[in-house]
Amino acid sequence: MISTCTVADEFALCAETSRSVKTRRSSAPEQGASLETATAVKGKRLRQAVAEMTCAFAKCELRNDFRNVFQPRYFGSALPDLSTERLAHRTAWNLACIWLLCRNALCTKHGLVEAEDWFRGTTSVPAPRFSDALPAETRWLVERHLEALTLDADFWDLLPYLLEEHGTGSRASVMRDPRTALARAAKRKDGVFYTPSDVAEYMVRRCLSGAGGTMQERLCLDPASGTGVFLLALLHAAAKDADAEFDRFDYASRCLHGLDVSGHALDACAFLLLRACWRDVERRGLSPWSAWHRLRMNLVQADALTVQLLPASAAQNDTKTRFSVIAETLMATQSTFVEPHTGQQVRTSECFGAFGRGGASLQGLFPLAGQGFNVLAGNPPYAAIGERQELDELADGFHSLPDTTDVSRANLYPLFIEMMWRFSVPGSAAAALVTPLSIAYHSGRQYTNCRRAMSSAGGRWQFAFFDREPHALFGEEVKTRNAILFRFEDAQTPPRGQLAEIETGPLRKWTSRTRHALFDSISFTSLGATAITHGIPKLSGERQAAIFCALQRSTTRLTTWGLRVGTCRPEATIGAHDSPRVFVGGTAYNFLNVYRFGELAEGDGPFSLSESGVHCLEFRSEKDAEAAFAILSSRLAFWLWHVLGDGFHVPGWLWQEIPFSRASFDSDRFEKLAALGRDLWQRLRKHRFTSVNGGKLTIGYRPFHCQEERDAIDTLLLQAAGLPVEFFAELSAFVQTNTVVDATDRRRQHLNHYFFPAPLP
Repeated sequence: MISTCTVADEFALCAETSRSVKTRRSSAPEQGASLETATAVKGKRLRQAVAEMTCAFAKCELRNDFRNVFQPRYFGSALPDLSTERLAHRTAWNLACIWLLCRNALCTKHGLVEAEDWFRGTTSVPAPRFSDALPAETRWLVERHLEALTLDADFWDLLPYLLEEHGTGSRASVMRDPRTALARAAKRKDGVFYTPSDVAEYMVRRCLSGAGGTMQERLCLDPASGTGVFLLALLHAAAKDADAEFDRFDYASRCLHGLDVSGHALDACAFLLLRACWRDVERRGLSPWSAWHRLRMNLVQADALTVQLLPASAAQNDTKTRFSVIAETLMATQSTFVEPHTGQQVRTSECFGAFGRGGASLQGLFPLAGQGFNVLAGNPPYAAIGERQELDELADGFHSLPDTTDVSRANLYPLFIEMMWRFSVPGSAAAALVTPLSIAYHSGRQYTNCRRAMSSAGGRWQFAFFDREPHALFGEEVKTRNAILFRFEDAQTPPRGQLAEIETGPLRKWTSRTRHALFDSISFTSLGATAITHGIPKLSGERQAAIFCALQRSTTRLTTWGLRVGTCRPEATIGAHDSPRVFVGGTAYNFLNVYRFGELAEGDGPFSLSESGVHCLEFRSEKDAEAAFAILSSRLAFWLWHVLGDGFHVPGWLWQEIPFSRASFDSDRFEKLAALGRDLWQRLRKHRFTSVNGGKLTIGYRPFHCQEERDAIDTLLLQAAGLPVEFFAELSAFVQTNTVVDATDRRRQHLNHYFFPAPLP
């Protein structure tokens, strides 16, 4: 099918979407639609074509021809020595991309031979056509697969994901098709997740709104660019804000840069950008080969972990000149063939420190970025660093890596967070990364070190947090909790070395039917210049921020109250106990599962109890336990857990953050609190429920119908802490909103009965 969706149509579509008009796009998850599934369906025949070509090319000697046709014309670091298998794989994908771009540009049917001729254009490339090396039967089969593709708007919208080499691989896809298990394992190992287009566009839009200078002057970098989702979003944003004379190819070749360890991903990214810029390339009269290589010069295959920004030097000026000459030659109308060129390496041990032997300079890789980049945006890998030769150098080179930690098991993404200022122009930069939510709450040394470095890097940070239920940021097949981090640095923000300004937000929940309005609803709450070493609170509004800060200043903690704090197996909670105890489930969602003892019932069936650990708090007296039970069952405790944690796991450190002890209450309030705890437990026992997972029974006690008791407890706690009683109403609304999430969704309206019980007959 010949495409009727032009590049101009796509830019108009992205502009419409950025204005929050609900427009269906396959690249953005929505109700009943999955990015992974859409990619699998649309890309099936494309992957079959690539697989056929890969098998055939594996029998050919491709090294010299690949060098002449596809190897970058400039590379500022040593390129990896490609195996025959990798050469065959990359050549097959590149040939498929050439066919796709030719079809989109010419809107006529053609074969692989014609597509290669179109790509080379008037450039005399000293290499035979790759398609001529394919057996006739293989070429015929490949062309049949390609011709069967439906090249509609959805296909082009999904192109960055279709070109990702691992293919579909998620928990849900493996359940449907076990053959995708290998792809899932590879993606998990490399920490690869599809970034939906609406996520990338929101991040880029907000990032650019806080960046200094004009759009056409800002140098942009994605340090883990993959196939170019963020670079394409940057191009869309630049075109949207520019006038009619805006030259997309000129902008992309000057301003858009990417780093990645995958040469295939960078090749694909260059094809993606070439298609988006094609109108301006054609107007210039450039051959597709020359234009592709000019874009490919900005996309560097290197390990971002071993790259550092160096002081300016004369050698860098020579490198910049050499790079510029190659770029100008490629963009000349005579389409001259250019040999691949290795740039002068600026990486001596004297000036480079930790990575003197194996690293590369940012200026050597990107000669136009002498002082760094004005904009950095991307989605780093979420995976272990793994075994590598330079582990000791990494530990010395990054604040996030403590000396005592097994560096190979540390996560990659905190190191990319450090790049948000390491690779940026001091005093004139904006950066955005999407990361796991663990950056906000994880108490491991790597994460506290990273947050300490973030605090001391100056600038202004903004944090948007996203839950995984009811729906997830990356789509329903990738159930992760995420955070989007923004960092801005200008003349008004604290300089590097001073405490950064912090702006935060709540842990957001949404449904797929309201996702189109999700990003426009995000706002941030200022905490001022605040240290975040021990965690980033998830707060909404000035009142929440003020109350959280007041509770943090309290010198009393729940841990000073009990005799023992530990964990036990669920069977140990069953029945009454001689010693006063309170139990709390190890996980929670809409409420903390707090109870005095577990109970079995006849209707529980043949299931054995869950083996998941339960927190056990043992107290000196029954009254102490009753009062503590009341505190832990309060909405205030639930809110504080949400602010500090991940909205699911109940960590042992939570008791150290509950700002109440026996000393927090006078005798009268303490007696009332203990009585409320006793009454609450008697009523709560009537709202016992069970759930079965994997044949294991979990017992819980849902407190939603105990509104009167919880109202009294929250009021008493606010009074004891000297907090405004008006916050009580906000706590009630917080619990209801977090439970119902979307009151207009009929599938969730039944949850309202927990908060508005039907009147008795």
